[in-house]
Amino acid sequence: MTFDQVLVFHKIVTMGSFRAASVEMGKTQPAISLAIKKLEEELNVQLFDRGGYRPTLTEYGKAFYERSFRLLHGMQDLEGLSASFKKGEETEVSIAVDGISPLPKILKLFKQFGERYPHTKLNLGLDILSEAERRVLNKEAQIGITHFLTEKQVLEIIPITYVKMIPVMSRDLYESKNVTHQSQLLDIEQIVVGDKNKGQSSFGLLESGKKWRLNDSTFKREIILAGLGWGHLPDHDIHRELKEGGLVVLDFEDIHPRELEINLIRLKKNPLGLVAKVLWEELTSLHK
Repeated sequence: MTFDQVLVFHKIVTMGSFRAASVEMGKTQPAISLAIKKLEEELNVQLFDRGGYRPTLTEYGKAFYERSFRLLHGMQDLEGLSASFKKGEETEVSIAVDGISPLPKILKLFKQFGERYPHTKLNLGLDILSEAERRVLNKEAQIGITHFLTEKQVLEIIPITYVKMIPVMSRDLYESKNVTHQSQLLDIEQIVVGDKNKGQSSFGLLESGKKWRLNDSTFKREIILAGLGWGHLPDHDIHRELKEGGLVVLDFEDIHPRELEINLIRLKKNPLGLVAKVLWEELTSLHK
């Protein structure tokens, strides 16, 4: 049994006749008939009932069709992978994404891109503060998306979007503490995400105030929503809570909403592969 014989078999089923299959495949009708004849001889069963106007599957043919479909799909996938190799497409592209980035817009782009390049795996990492830059600098990721930049001289940097970070507190906590001045925040836990690489924490700190340090931005959001402290959260993560009034925006002399620039980064001396280069260009277009 050969892959070509299985392919001919499936073309006859999908096209409805030996003649249509021969036209579709660019083969002569005798060649199509011979391929099926040899396949039936090897299997020692009749796959098609040829007694009617059009060939129909026998019970053996139906069973063979169901089982061979997976093989055909697998072989077509391998052929697509082979074509991808010949084009020089990478098998994997690693991207480090800062956790405060506006993910819905970025993930939508990744989804569409993945559908166009199904044989290149997009390896996404959701990182905190300087981690995305560190992974790019250490060549663990070809592309980074981050607001945190320290090694600008070795990086190509392209601003692509902004995120508004909003200092918030649950309404229950706000009303129970009757917060009217910034000084009152000193006695309430500020929830901050620590930077494991630089030994630093989130921006907008009240230095002499109480702090609850975490290494998980999702946990930070849940703690603030639960009324256990206050802190900065991306506006796209708290739209509903702000609209429904569950969170209160804090706006004082040092603690107030602010915009952070989100940048696309890569190492200047680390050339991108074919697929990564296309992805870079598409991400660059987000700033327009």
